[in-house]
Amino acid sequence: MDNNLTPHQTGENVTQQASVPQQQYVPSQPPYIPPQQYVPQQQYAPQQSPYIPPQQFVPQQPPYIPPQQPFTPPVQPTFTPQPAAPQGNQPMYQRIDKRVINQCRHKAERHWYVRLFILNILIIVVAIAYFFYSMDENRKYYDNVVDYYTSVIEEAQAEAEEGGTQSSDSESDGEKEDKKTLEEEVGELPENIEYLVMIIFTAIAIPFVVSYAYAQYRSMSVRITEKTYPEIYAIVEEFSQKLGMKRVPKIYMIQGDGVLNAFSSFIPFRQYIEIYADLLEVAYREYHDMDTIRFIIAHEMAHIHYKHATMHYYYGMMFSQLIPIIGPTASRAREYSCDRLAQLLSGSDGVDAMMTLVAGKHLYKQVDKADYVQHALTVKGFFVWCYNLVSSHPVMSKRVIALVDPMRGSGKLY
Repeated sequence: MDNNLTPHQTGENVTQQASVPQQQYVPSQPPYIPPQQYVPQQQYAPQQSPYIPPQQFVPQQPPYIPPQQPFTPPVQPTFTPQPAAPQGNQPMYQRIDKRVINQCRHKAERHWYVRLFILNILIIVVAIAYFFYSMDENRKYYDNVVDYYTSVIEEAQAEAEEGGTQSSDSESDGEKEDKKTLEEEVGELPENIEYLVMIIFTAIAIPFVVSYAYAQYRSMSVRITEKTYPEIYAIVEEFSQKLGMKRVPKIYMIQGDGVLNAFSSFIPFRQYIEIYADLLEVAYREYHDMDTIRFIIAHEMAHIHYKHATMHYYYGMMFSQLIPIIGPTASRAREYSCDRLAQLLSGSDGVDAMMTLVAGKHLYKQVDKADYVQHALTVKGFFVWCYNLVSSHPVMSKRVIALVDPMRGSGKLY
């Protein structure tokens, strides 16, 4: 055998070299990644983005979906001008099914309204029954009034005939005492008449009071239109079409001197929305936080759609809503209903909108929402329960917990 063979000519060495396992091989370059496994890096969108059709919109966060029936994610309007509506009378946004909207109602809202309506009728009936029950007292009071004014007229005529001064001096002390007693009796108005007059006066005065308030807001506000704050008006128009409203409600912005608030109200045969400027100033101008603005407007639009801001709804509980505990409880149920429908309309969880009321317009974006929810879960106790019991709106801890509830149940009234 020739011992001068090179290693590569030796069969044993060749066999050993071929038996090196491939898994120990470390390539100098990364392996090839199939296209379906490639994850592109997220790019920042330009500030002026083009209009995205509804069917192509992909929200950053999943919107609220009722457990019974899913819905199509809505389109959030951009800061570009609103595109032209389709030709004809066809709306740009599809109307939401009424069954889905009714599922957003708090489970106790209708029951509480029925109770308030019945109590309101009972209050009016009791006032009228009390009036007829005290008819003898009322008749006596009426006779005293007639006698008093009859005597006043007769004395005035006598003074005119006899010269006035002589007639006054000739009155006896007994006549003066009788006249004084009669004046005191006339001045004591029976309670049953007071109650009935109050009911009648309130029913007649309400249309004038709300019209006067509307004149004040309208004259001291800036109306939001297609030309003034068109992005906000586009939101109102979008929600009106989704709710199937016949006309877009008017929306105004008023200076509130630091007050963060928004409300929906009514005049005869019409509803409107009022938003304080401080609530929109930072969200609209600094942060461009359209999600918060959308939720706030959607909440007020929900009040209008559920008929909370209508004349007949107010008449139905005109007096019963003033009863402590009962009236605020029904009001809390309405707020929960509108929060849930606002989530459906806006596609936002609404927590940022609630944080504007807690942390203020400049700091609400710095609140860690998950940390606040954990804090809200610990806000319990007897005095918290008492404060919530007499409040027209749910305390913020209960309200936020209802917004982020994964089971999407009705909020707690107590």
